[in-house]
Amino acid sequence: MKKIVMLGVAISISFFMMACQKDRADSEKVNDILKKEEYVKIELGENYHQSSVLFALQDEKAVIPKDVKWGLPKYREKDIIGVSFGEEGVETYRADGEMYPELYAKSYLSAIVRLNLTVKEVKDSNYYIKIADKTQLRWFENELYTISTMIIGDSYDLSGVSIEFDQQYRPIKKIFQLKKKDNTMLGKEEKESINCIQEFSYEVGMVKFNGQFRRVKKMIEKN
Repeated sequence: MKKIVMLGVAISISFFMMACQKDRADSEKVNDILKKEEYVKIELGENYHQSSVLFALQDEKAVIPKDVKWGLPKYREKDIIGVSFGEEGVETYRADGEMYPELYAKSYLSAIVRLNLTVKEVKDSNYYIKIADKTQLRWFENELYTISTMIIGDSYDLSGVSIEFDQQYRPIKKIFQLKKKDNTMLGKEEKESINCIQEFSYEVGMVKFNGQFRRVKKMIEKN
């Protein structure tokens, strides 16, 4: 009986996913799909200043949780940013749009937005878009320069970017292919590429986000 129930659940999920795909017109833009998202969590490789960041996209809020593997706990609420420096204290700023770019979702998504992809393009590529055009690669180079510890053009060149999408045409993983500039860096490109990975999850939800956000904001405000 248990197996029958589980099979029924699996079939229902399959039909639901198929329905989601059918509801999307081929001409629909990925950008328009992303505009409707409410929450996203981005997990980051070691070449970033923090291991993860959560966004409430419609409310213009972001938080780097207190219990991240690495990185300073921070929050952004529209143009107000709060940062905990541990034993060195806390600071609250009125942001100018350039301070702490890691707290802005556009810092991770602007290059994808500029691609202006359609549902058909994602579907035809089997949900895996590869970027090799030099102009487009510069968009992703600028992104890395803004939010990571990597300086492309110093020891490495960016030779390609791969973007994986889910069945709802949302980006879920971004992989940067790095190419060494000299033979002294032999064997390190793969490690550095892994350290630049970005992974996106859209199942955060209001309760989880608000819990993390309030926790960090309260910690900063009481000091």
